[in-house]
This record gives sequence, structure tokens and C-alpha cells, in this order.
Amino acid sequence: MRRALPTALLLLALALLPLAAPPRVQAADAGLVLEALGHLQTRYVDAVNPVGLLNGAIGGLRGALSAAGVKANLADITAGVGSRQVETLFRGRFDAAVGAASGRVSTTALAYAAIRGMTATLNDSHTGFITPEQNRERQLRQQGQAGFSGAGIVLMPREGRYYVRDVIPGSPAQAAGVRQFDRIVRIGTVPTTGLPVDGVAGLIRGPAGTSVSIVVERPGQPDQITITLRRAPIQVPAVFQATVRDGGIGYLQFYQFVERSGRDFRDGLRQMLVGGMKALVLDLRANNGGYIHELSSALNAALPPGRPVIQETNRGGRKQIIRTSGAPLLPAAMPIVVLIDEGTASAAELMAAALQEHGRATLLGMKTSGAVEASILLNLSDGSALSVTVQRLTTGLGRRLENVGVAVDVQVPQPLALLDQGRDHQLEQAMALARQRLGVAQPAVRPPSGVGNTR
Repeated sequence: MRRALPTALLLLALALLPLAAPPRVQAADAGLVLEALGHLQTRYVDAVNPVGLLNGAIGGLRGALSAAGVKANLADITAGVGSRQVETLFRGRFDAAVGAASGRVSTTALAYAAIRGMTATLNDSHTGFITPEQNRERQLRQQGQAGFSGAGIVLMPREGRYYVRDVIPGSPAQAAGVRQFDRIVRIGTVPTTGLPVDGVAGLIRGPAGTSVSIVVERPGQPDQITITLRRAPIQVPAVFQATVRDGGIGYLQFYQFVERSGRDFRDGLRQMLVGGMKALVLDLRANNGGYIHELSSALNAALPPGRPVIQETNRGGRKQIIRTSGAPLLPAAMPIVVLIDEGTASAAELMAAALQEHGRATLLGMKTSGAVEASILLNLSDGSALSVTVQRLTTGLGRRLENVGVAVDVQVPQPLALLDQGRDHQLEQAMALARQRLGVAQPAVRPPSGVGNTR
């Protein structure tokens, strides 16, 4: 399962410059749009209307031209046109768009805008267009490799401000001393106030070996701090940390479902059990999903065998139920609290839902993103790709999560005032709930020490 649309949390370590560019076989033009259309007609989980899809593509062309200040009369294609004629008509619209652009918008940019417009008509979280650079990165990331270079910061936008959500272990950001909840106020000489998320990300991104300076405000520190980062290839681990805290509360931050992540998840649990874990806080915030088989592997560690955890329905309507198997690692009586938020998506949503449906965990935080389908990645001839939904997914008990999300049992927001103090209010409340379930006394809340809440 892959999420085609961006979440509110942007991973700056990724989506940067590729280490090796994919080969280009065909130019990005009207032919590429029709190639993408063919994939949707043959592989998308539901039957599609080519006229409707190509009208969406024409809308994408109009949008790209309008954004560049170019006026063009590109009419929609009339319903009921035959398949061969509709492709001819679309090529005519595309050629007209190229002519109107007069070089102000490249043919490649128009083709990409058309494909994005086409997939947008489906309103599907897992169907969308991926550029050649994103395609290369995604393939390497799913394999657990370092596909791109960057700083190693997970950015969290809040009310026009930009905080460090997490620092990736072993990254340049960690080496340079960037800390969780540092607020990024300037990148080089450019203030972040008023910039869109992509603008902030674009200023931090860059090729390996180059440097960038960020200015941060740190909780408890009166003066701004300038940090110089030397960009490098980033390998994002599935498990950011697995530690046992005071009172025997285990904390596992599970970040993505890539190859071998189920094994890493189970290894983290074993490590904490040996360390005396009596209750588990599982942090799925900002986890945007990944492979179904890795999700199954992780759920087998927490649920008894035979429990339904996912229902899959394919293009022909055939349904399959995936159930847990094998003996779980965690004792049945061990309390589990799962942290979720708006950045929790896809496989992570299904994991939270399965633990909730089978009465195995309490969900705390905020409602998830509602991006839950199963998709495949189909390469296009210029090195780009199309993510196409091929199965509809529900929870094991048949609950539909797409465009709905998983509701929490205990709603806990992340107040801006506490972020500015360097406090992770959601994690504090999750730890408190776990201690309550164990009957362990709550430790005194310490004021910020001036170094923030580090991980």
C-alpha cells in the first residue's frame, strides 16, 4: 500500500535529488498521457470512463497554462465519443496547449499536469502520478535503501510555523545537533514565515556534500541558534527507537512498512521485553504505510492467531480476508496504547484499526488521514510512474477507512503552546495512560531544561 498524495508531514530526507537518474525512453508528451490512461483502463480496481479521465487531463492542461499566465481555449471532449476518436481529440487539445504555451510551459510539464488532472478525477488516495525523481526514491525507500540526499529532518507545519517533528537517526541533522520541536525560522537568509511547505522543503533540499544553514528557536533558549548541515544520503529506518522508560513502559516509534520492517518491529519488541517492558506505547504518528505483508508480520506479534485484520477486494469483486498467524510475542494482558495522528496513513491506519477492533489497544491522539487502499507502481516510458489502486481495503471486520480515517478512543491534540515549550503532549498523555493501566504512580512533570524533548 502506497500513499500517492502528500501528508501534512513532509519528510525532508527524501523527495530530494536522485543518486542516479532513471533512463528516459520516450519524451513526456500526449503519448505519455495516453500511456497512463491505458494503465488505468486495464489495472484500476473499478471500471473507468476514458472520456471523463481525458477531460480531467484537459483540466490539468488548463490549470498549468493558467498558472503561467497563458490563455487557451481547451474545450472538454463530448461524452459518448469512441475510444479511438477520443484519443485523437485529446492529442489535438494537447497540441493546442503546447502551441499556446510557446515555451512558457514545457511539453513535459504539460504532460505531467495532464496526468495529475486525470488521476485527480478518481478522488483516490493511492492513485496518482510520480515524477522520475520520486519514482527512483520510492523504489529505493521501499527496499530500505538510501535513495536521496538531504538533512534528515521530518518537518511539522503548524499554523504557519515549521517545527522539527523528528530527526532521523544517523542523519546529518542529528550529527549537527538539530532537536525535536526546534522551530525553523530561517533557512540561509530566507525567513520561513509565509512560505508554503514545499518552499521550506525546497530550501533545505540539495545534493550530497553541499551545506545549508538553518536558524532555529529552541525551547528554553533565549537566542536563536544557527545550525549548519552537510547534506548526505539518508536511509530511513522502520523503527526510530525502542526503549523501556520509567515504570516499565516500552516506547516503540514505528515509522514505515518497508522491506524487513516487520522483522525490525518484532526485534524491537523482543529487546524491550528483555528490558522489562510491562506496557507498550506504540507511536504510529507520521507513519504513512507501505507493504501489506510487513503489516501482517507486525500484527502477528500483538494479536492471537486467526484474527481477521484486513479484507481485500480486487477488480473482479473477489474478496480475501487476511488473518493473523502464529503465537504473538506480547502477553495477552499487556496494556497497549497506540499514538496516531493526521499523518498516520495506509498500513499504519489498518494496524491501529486492527488493534482497536480486537480490543487489544487504546488509540490516543487525533484521527488518521483516511488514505487506505492497495496499489501497485507502474513505470511509464519516460522514467516516471503511475500509482494505481488495484484493491479496495477494509479492516478485518469490514470497516471502510478510505476518506474516513480511524477515530481515536482518547482525543489529544498537540497544542502549539506546548510545542513551543518542547513538550510532546500526546506522548505525555499516552505514557500517563499506560502507567494508569499498570497502576504505576505518575512521575512529576519536569519543566523544559533548555534542550527540548530529544530523541
